[in-house]
Amino acid sequence: MREHYITAVLQLLAEGAAPAKVIDGLKRTLKTHDHLRLLPTILRGVLRHLENGNTKQGARVYVAREDDVEKLTATIKKHLATLGASESPLTVVSPALIGGVVVEHGNRRVDASYKRALTELYDRVTNA
Repeated sequence: MREHYITAVLQLLAEGAAPAKVIDGLKRTLKTHDHLRLLPTILRGVLRHLENGNTKQGARVYVAREDDVEKLTATIKKHLATLGASESPLTVVSPALIGGVVVEHGNRRVDASYKRALTELYDRVTNA
């Protein structure tokens, strides 16, 4: 469902619609269908798609430290295969990560970071 919204927004923008009107229309549609909680995810997807130039962007691997690439080689290879990336990825050291790895290829992402895992654990514990 989220992908359908992203595709619709991208199509409207490609046809020359004003971004403000597209976002306002998206908000109204999401509110009508009680999907407003999807708005941030949809906007991130649209932004990622626009930044990557569709799917022409190569694979990227985000790690907390340079030596994490060696430690997480098997995990990185598994996620690259899942995303269908055949080329060797660009490795980026991200200060936003505390451990683990985030793998991106095209407009798809696998987040196997400690930050995500800890955030999910916190949400489960506090919302239980």
